[in-house]
Amino acid sequence: MADRREARRSLRRRAPGEEDARTPPAYPAHWEADIALHDGSAAHLRPILPTDAEALQAFHQRQSEHSRYLRFFAPMPRLSPRDLERFTHVDHRDRVAFVVLVGDEIIAVARYDRIEPRAAEVAFNVSDARQGTGLASVLLEHLAAAARERGLSVFTAEVLPQNAKMINVFTEAGFEVERTYDDGVVMVSFRIDPTARSLEVMAEREHRAEARAMERLLHPESVLLIGVSSRRDSAGGRFLTALERSGYDGAIQLVSPEAMELRGHRAHARITDVPGTIDLAVIALRPEACLEAIEECAAVGVRAVVIPTEGFTDSERGRHLQRQLVARARLHGMRLLGPGSLGFLRTGEDPISLSLAPAMPRPGPVALAGQSSALSALLLAGTDSRGIGLHEFVGAGNRADVSLNDTLQHWQDDEEVGVIALALESMGNPRKFTRLARRLTRTVPLIVLRPPGVDHAPGHDVRPSTLPRRALDQVLGTAGVVQATGVDHLLDITDAIGRQGLPHGPRVGLLSNTAALGAALRGAADQAEMQIVADNRSVPLAADPRLIQRAFTSMAARGQVDLVIAGMIDPLSGDALAVIRQMATVARHSEVVLLVCLISDAERSGAVQAAVREDGELPPVHATPHNAVRAGAGMLAAALRPAADDDEPAHRDDLDRAGARELVDRLLPDPAPPTLEMSTEDLRTLLAAYGISLLEAQPIRDGDDAAAHAQEIGYPVALKSTDPVLRHRADLGGVRLSIPDEVQLRHAVRAMRADLSFSSAPLEVQSMAPPGVPMVVRSVEDPSLGPVVSLSVAGDATDLLDDIAYAIPPFSETAAAGLVDGPASAVKLRGTRGLPRADRAALADLVVRIGLLAEDLPELSRVELYPVLVGQEGISVVGATARLSPAPNRTDGTRRALSGTAGS
Repeated sequence: MADRREARRSLRRRAPGEEDARTPPAYPAHWEADIALHDGSAAHLRPILPTDAEALQAFHQRQSEHSRYLRFFAPMPRLSPRDLERFTHVDHRDRVAFVVLVGDEIIAVARYDRIEPRAAEVAFNVSDARQGTGLASVLLEHLAAAARERGLSVFTAEVLPQNAKMINVFTEAGFEVERTYDDGVVMVSFRIDPTARSLEVMAEREHRAEARAMERLLHPESVLLIGVSSRRDSAGGRFLTALERSGYDGAIQLVSPEAMELRGHRAHARITDVPGTIDLAVIALRPEACLEAIEECAAVGVRAVVIPTEGFTDSERGRHLQRQLVARARLHGMRLLGPGSLGFLRTGEDPISLSLAPAMPRPGPVALAGQSSALSALLLAGTDSRGIGLHEFVGAGNRADVSLNDTLQHWQDDEEVGVIALALESMGNPRKFTRLARRLTRTVPLIVLRPPGVDHAPGHDVRPSTLPRRALDQVLGTAGVVQATGVDHLLDITDAIGRQGLPHGPRVGLLSNTAALGAALRGAADQAEMQIVADNRSVPLAADPRLIQRAFTSMAARGQVDLVIAGMIDPLSGDALAVIRQMATVARHSEVVLLVCLISDAERSGAVQAAVREDGELPPVHATPHNAVRAGAGMLAAALRPAADDDEPAHRDDLDRAGARELVDRLLPDPAPPTLEMSTEDLRTLLAAYGISLLEAQPIRDGDDAAAHAQEIGYPVALKSTDPVLRHRADLGGVRLSIPDEVQLRHAVRAMRADLSFSSAPLEVQSMAPPGVPMVVRSVEDPSLGPVVSLSVAGDATDLLDDIAYAIPPFSETAAAGLVDGPASAVKLRGTRGLPRADRAALADLVVRIGLLAEDLPELSRVELYPVLVGQEGISVVGATARLSPAPNRTDGTRRALSGTAGS
C-alpha cells in the first residue's frame, strides 16, 4: 500500500521538463474570497503563492506533532526546501492549493492534486488553534468549486483512522462518501457535484457563521468610542450620549486627544493605550484616518467596528479607501458595519443604542434595518412618530461588509422578533436574499421597500441585472416577501403586524358610520382585491359611542371575519379614543385584527395619535381610507404567503448530467470565447440529455433536398426560414405549414425563395407538430440573479404588454405549476370559449427540466424554446436557440463567501 501511494505521488513530482506542455492558467483572482467562520470572525482565502513559503513553514512548525503526523503520516518537524517548492508552486489547474489568512498568518491550507483526468486527491491542514471554527468545511467548498471549474468530478483522500475529524468533514458536507480500509489507511472517495444535501448543509453552516458574526457585533460587552470630543454635537459625542441614555451596562472607553476624562469616562490619547479586551469600536474619524484606526484596533484585539463616517463614495479615491478599509478589517478577522452607518440599537432586557436615533423606541417585536444614513433616519423618525415597538434597528450604511442579508441571518434565530422590515437602496446579492427570505418568511413576516433598480448602489458595487424590474418583483413575491411602495407604507404595515400579529385568514369586514366613507373604504378594498365578507355602512353618525361599538362587536364576534377596517368620521363630541380602546379590547378577545381610519380635527386626531404612540395595545389609526386599506392589504399578503417554495425541488431520474457537462466542456475551450451560439445539432443533444425532445428538422439546399428529407420525416411537413427574425413568423412569410405532398413542397420552396430573396438564411423542412397553444420558455443567466426561467404565451402582444412570468430554479412541482399559471394570458391553457384544455402538467415538467439544466450549467447564458406547442396531451418543442459563455461567478453559488469579494 505504501509503495502504491508513493507511486501515485510520484506522478505529481515530475521534473520541470516533464510538465504538461499546456500553458497553465493565469492566477485565478476570482477564487479569492473573504469567509465567515463559525465563531463570527472573518478570514481571507486565496490561492497559494510562491511568496508564501516562509509563512507556510511557520504555519507547519506551529502545528503540534500530532497534527503534523495526521497530515503527512510522519513527524516532519520542518518542511524541506523541496517540499516548500512543491507546495507553493502550483499550476492552478492540475495542482491547486488554497491558504486562509488572518493578517499575514496562515491558519489553514488545502490542496488537490489531479491523479486521473476527472479525479484528484485532496488534503487539508488546519491550525490547532482554529480547529472547530468551520475552516475545513469552507475550504472543501472552495476547493470543490475550483476543481469543478477545472473539469474534475471526484475527490479522493487518504486518512489515518484516528483522524476522525477529517473523515467527518467529508461525510458531514452532504456528499455521498465511499470509504474503504486498506493497509492501515482509510481511503475516502466522493463525487463533488453539489447535491441537495450538500447545499442544505452549506446553507445551514453559512447561517450559523453569519448569525454569530451579527451576534458579536450587536451584543458587545465592551465598547470603544474613537473620535469623541467635548462637543456633544460631534458624531462621537452623539454616540456617547445615545449609549449613556440607552442604559447600556457594559464597559465604555474613549479615545480623544482633548482630555483624560470626558463625562466621567476615562479617555486615552491613542487606541494602542486602551487596556483590556474590546468587543466593538465606533470609529468617528475622517475617511483617511479610519484606515490607520483599523490597524490599531486590530492590534488591541477589537472584534468588530462601526463607522458612521460619510464621504467614502464621493470620489474614486473615497471608494478606493472603502475597499481598503474592508480588506484590512477582514484580514484581521473583524467585521465592519458601514461606512455611513447610522449605527444600531436594541431595546428590552439588554438595551444598547450605538446610533444617532433621536430617542430610545418603545420595546416591541419589530426588527428594522435601513441602508443609507438618510433612509435609516427616515425609518427612525417614522418609528418615533408612530410609537412602533422596536426590538432591534440596524443602519447598514454603505454595507461594504455587513449587509442586510446578515441581519436576516441574525433575526431568523431571535425569538423576540415578530416582524422584519427592510428599506433598501440597492441589492448586492438578490439571489441570496431571496433564498434567505424564502426560509425566513415561513415563520416571520418580511416587509421590504426595495430600490428603484438593482443597478443603483450608493457606496456598494452591485452586479447590474439584465432583466426588467418586474422579474425581481415576481421572484420576491414567490419567496413570501411583502413589498412596500414607500417608507410610510413600509412602516404602516410593520406597525400593524407588530401590534396585532397577522390575520388568521383572508376574510375582511368593513365598518363605517357614514355611507360616503363606507363607499371610499369599499372602493379601496376592491382595488386591493380583498375578500369582503361583511360591509356595514349603516352605523349612524352620532355622539353615542355605543352605536359603533355594538356594530363592531356584532361583526367581530361572529367568527366570520379575520380583519376589520373601521372608518369613523368624528362627530366632534364624545370620546373617539374611548371608542377605539373598546373596539381594540373586543378585537383581541375575538382574535380579529383591527385597523382604524379616523377623520377628525387636528387637535382630536393629535390626541388619539399620541395615545397610540404610547400604548402598544391600541391598533394603528390612519387619516385616510386608502392608507388603512393599504396597510391591511400588506398584512393579508404576509399572512397568505405562497407555499410553493416550501416544497422540495423536483427531481428527474432520466437526466444525463455527465454527458451534458462533457458537451459544454468540449464546446467551450480554455480560453473560451465571450459567447458561442450553439448549433442545432449540439443543442438537440444537450436538450436530450435533460429529457427534452426537439422536433426533427433538416436544412435544405433546393427542392430535391426538401423532397428527400420530407420523405424521411413523413408528410405533412413545415417549411421554414432559419433566419432568426423570420423562422417562426408566418405573418412575415417565414413559415409555411401543413404541406401535404412533394408537389406542393417544391412549389413552396420556390415561392419562399422568391418572397424572402432579401434573406440569405437557408430553409429547413420540419415535421408537423400536433396543434396546441404556442408558448415561449426561456432561461437567462443573469449577472445579479443567476439563472432565471421565464414563461409566456407566444406572440407580439405578450412582449408589448410584458405578460411574462419569472422564477428562479430549481423548481418544486408546485412552483413549476405556478410559473405555468403566472402570465395573465395563460388562461388560454385552461380551455376557454369552447377550446380544449391544454396539458399544463407536461408544460410544468418542461419548466422543471429547463430549471435543472440552467442550474447545472452556468455556462448556458441563454436558452430559448420557441414555440412550445402545448396540446391536449403532451407538448412539442418546435424550435430552440442557445448561447454559451464562460461560467460566471454566481452571487449565491456552491461556496461560501462574504459580499464584496472576488468570489461573491
